[in-house]
Amino acid sequence: VRAKPRSAVPAADAGDEKDGPAATDDAQKENIERQMIKHDDVSDDALLLEKIRFEDNADNEHVDLTILEQSILLALCLDVKNDNPADGLTGEQMGGYLARVLNQHDDWMVYATALLERAWLECERTHGRERAILQIQALADQHTNRLTLTQSTFKSVEEDSAPAQDRLRNLHSIVYPPRWDMLRDLAERYARLGVVTSAAGIFEELELWDDVVECYRIAGREGRAEEVVRKRLSERETPRMWAALGDLTSDPSHFERALELSNGRYYDAHVALGRHWFERGDLKRATGHFLDGLDIKPLMPHVWFRVGTISMQLEDWDTALRAFTEVVQQEPEEGDAWANVAAIHMHRKNPAEAYPALLESLKQNRNNWRVWVSKLYTCIDLKKYDEAIQSCNDLLGLKARRRSSEDIPNPEERCVRAIVGGSLQCYHDARATGDDVAVDSARRTLVRVGQLLDKMKETTDSGSWLYDVSARFNDEMGRKEEVFGDLMRQYRSLQAQPNWEEGEADRARMVSLVAEIAGHHKAGGKREGLVKGKLLANGVAKRIRTKCEAESEKELKELGAIVDDIQRALDDLK
Repeated sequence: VRAKPRSAVPAADAGDEKDGPAATDDAQKENIERQMIKHDDVSDDALLLEKIRFEDNADNEHVDLTILEQSILLALCLDVKNDNPADGLTGEQMGGYLARVLNQHDDWMVYATALLERAWLECERTHGRERAILQIQALADQHTNRLTLTQSTFKSVEEDSAPAQDRLRNLHSIVYPPRWDMLRDLAERYARLGVVTSAAGIFEELELWDDVVECYRIAGREGRAEEVVRKRLSERETPRMWAALGDLTSDPSHFERALELSNGRYYDAHVALGRHWFERGDLKRATGHFLDGLDIKPLMPHVWFRVGTISMQLEDWDTALRAFTEVVQQEPEEGDAWANVAAIHMHRKNPAEAYPALLESLKQNRNNWRVWVSKLYTCIDLKKYDEAIQSCNDLLGLKARRRSSEDIPNPEERCVRAIVGGSLQCYHDARATGDDVAVDSARRTLVRVGQLLDKMKETTDSGSWLYDVSARFNDEMGRKEEVFGDLMRQYRSLQAQPNWEEGEADRARMVSLVAEIAGHHKAGGKREGLVKGKLLANGVAKRIRTKCEAESEKELKELGAIVDDIQRALDDLK
């Protein structure tokens, strides 16, 4: 629903005054009501009506209030605003008081105050925002004798406006802002709506030069902004204007001049110089300016964060820790800062201090896989294996839910081996001490380890090492059949690697694996198994001999010994 300004309605003829005071009062009320900017569509089917209309006509009738009672209602409206959060429900509560006051048109300033407060509320609504801005513009214009969009005729300026004595009569009983304050509010609302050129004009009238420059910059009129700044500097040099000129021209000398004028006490110039040197790679110089600015205004968490990141690049860990500590003290919900605090403690080999910082970081953002990796390392260092297993599970869950382009890694081999080895060691230690509670806890941890290994085998392609770890774990748990299955999966995984025969480490690993598989076949004591073990060993030897016989003399001898050993076992079965 669009709104438009209403031009002044022709006043009553002079002859009407003969009708007496009643006609004069009616004319005054009409002039007061003309302050309101109304909606274009006033039909019954309009999306937004001017006022609430009840189905029962009796509910639409109101008893007239005195001006004092109207002022009390406006005061109660402000009391609701001051005692409640700024949300839609508070606006609806305030709207009831304002609607009641706007039913009457007895006093110019009381009515104008109700219109202004209603406009503030409607600025937050989609269908009322345009009308609200025009309403504030009209209320601001009525205190001047200039022709404007909402005050378009000399008659509306000179005849339809209330005289000074009428405006001042009840001023003490209402809260009506000064005109310059209203204009500033109007300009800020224009700027938020993107009408930055109109906002710049109002700011220029009020001589709020920082806002003027910012509006022109947003509008893409840097030349006009620079013209305004240089004109102000020609009249009077101020640190603020020199800094604004530095922002427009990217010349650091202007910021230095601002610092000279302020005796080094102008915060914005320090931060601008810090940003300038940071962009040019001079990190130490940038840090110095940022810290100088923070000495002046320490409650700037975003600047502290930048100081922390620069200090980490410079490996100045004390300054970095101080910077990120300031950030989390000022903004406890800044998860990245908590993560960086933990990273510094981890770099210093202090996992006990890193652990609580990681927990705070994960409270704010549980979808950051880097923090989960850091927690995994920290929990392993602190021997918190249950939480380390949970970190692995969360990493796997994130990898399954997120896009492959994010390149979330699987749990690393060394981490999984540390979890398996540490959990088994805790179990053995608990059994050695005879602590039943500790034994039960360690057993539950081992169950979770087994579930993690099974999940990784199903959902990841981590390579042969995973089956090796699973085989060792199942061997410790006494699951012989699972051990043999893991060894065979490891063998197939190694066989699938390209050119494994050419690498000395890969050949040694394969020979060792063949020896283990052959050992399981011998332990089984069945002819079928021994024949399979002999064929497997011969097959591996043939592949090595085909690719690099000269370099593999040692491995071929070991494989030959395995084959001979299996053959002797076969002979014993005859």
